[in-house]
Amino acid sequence: MSELRPHERGTIVGVGGSGSIHHRVLDMGIVVGSEVEVERMAPLGDPIAIKIKDYHLSLRKEEAASVLVDVPRAGKGGAVPLSMAPPGRPLQVLSVNAGWGLTRRLFALGVVPGVRVRVLEARRHGRILIEVGGVRVPLGHRMAERVLVMELS
Repeated sequence: MSELRPHERGTIVGVGGSGSIHHRVLDMGIVVGSEVEVERMAPLGDPIAIKIKDYHLSLRKEEAASVLVDVPRAGKGGAVPLSMAPPGRPLQVLSVNAGWGLTRRLFALGVVPGVRVRVLEARRHGRILIEVGGVRVPLGHRMAERVLVMELS
């Protein structure tokens, strides 16, 4: 995230760092699947003002460097949570960022990294109906937030 320019947006795909930095970043609400926007930077690049989940934060450059962000580029679909994916378009599952129990449940439903899926129906904060291997699978919104997908061309 430390390499993003002001007003550039992306989706958080990983939180690294060691010990206290990792925990501090997670405690601030910077979690995988969230959309983040760099609002502005200090003249020397430290600190960085960001907007995430409708609130504003300032991060040190060291903290921002521990956050891995996928930035959609022109002509290429970026990684987004399944809950934000557009209906009807073919998607590929990149990762499942959940605890052991939810990951196991999603894998049992066929939602595994590398598989192609398609959103059939999506309600803003309700159930999401997807198609996996010709089978319709309903997911809750929170469950779908934990699945990172990329649009296929």
